[in-house]
Amino acid sequence: MATIDPKSTPPGEEPKKARTDKDILEEAKERLKKAIDEYSEERKNQKDDLRFSTLDQWPSDIRAAREGDPNGARPCLTIDQINQYIVQVINDIRQNKPAVKVRPIDDQADIGTAEVFQGIVRQIEDQSVAQVAYATSAESAVRVGEGYFRVITEYENETSFDQVIRIKRVPDMFCCYLGPHEMPDGSDAEYGFVFEWMPTPKFRRQWPKAKYTATEFDELQSDYLGNWYDNKKICVAEYFYKDYEKATICQYADGTTKIKKPGEKSQEGVIDERETRIPTVKWCKLTGVEILEKQDWAGKYIPIIKVIGKEAVLDGKKKCWGLVRPAKDS
Repeated sequence: MATIDPKSTPPGEEPKKARTDKDILEEAKERLKKAIDEYSEERKNQKDDLRFSTLDQWPSDIRAAREGDPNGARPCLTIDQINQYIVQVINDIRQNKPAVKVRPIDDQADIGTAEVFQGIVRQIEDQSVAQVAYATSAESAVRVGEGYFRVITEYENETSFDQVIRIKRVPDMFCCYLGPHEMPDGSDAEYGFVFEWMPTPKFRRQWPKAKYTATEFDELQSDYLGNWYDNKKICVAEYFYKDYEKATICQYADGTTKIKKPGEKSQEGVIDERETRIPTVKWCKLTGVEILEKQDWAGKYIPIIKVIGKEAVLDGKKKCWGLVRPAKDS
């Protein structure tokens, strides 16, 4: 049964129920099912584009018929006429290297402060070898119309409690799913997933008390997502999602604002108040049967950045493609 956190309940409002791990897990599985359903047709086309660009261009039935001809196997020649154009686009991107640019944009901003932040961002990009992440996501977008890279935090080294920000490449874009979004980079998504298939011995070393046997995963056999486990590997997912807290913000005569504490009376100098919702991003690592780790994410965006090639909306569904799909027939 869900518990109630009295500290987070403003006077006069219904107590907010704290969600259990089971609630979060069921929500994650439901959202993942929706994302897979939404992307299924497009991901199928994108996989076909990727196979074509990696020179697997013969339909399996035609290849089997030619190689199994009773009169002797016939060759299945593949003449690559697309990768030279892919390489040309990628080389142009690498020559004009993408990078984060910090700019002061309002009256409260300061050019000197922006330069300090620019130096910090440049150091993060250098330490992360971010150009590899940018190039990988761009090449994926050129080939299949969609690619991803990530922002993560990690400990500076094995004996430190200090954490650093890193930009990480995603070599397989098919392991990422974002919830519904309108922005091309997915910055307005409410949730997202990143998957990894982990060998069972490695999984057991990291989470010795977690479930890892076939019997413990039996409950998923009739589930839509029953492929979280096989005899040698376990699927581990990172699940990011946004949570919201109701709040009242106050505006003062000098233009400054402040969040009003629950039960606090309006202070002198307040000229306006309004209700709002403050977003926080949560992170957890899970399998199909339990949550392994969870914590708050230090930011207000889902840290999975989408890179797109060509995009269009048809019958309410997004379609993405790169250079390969229009060139297949020719």
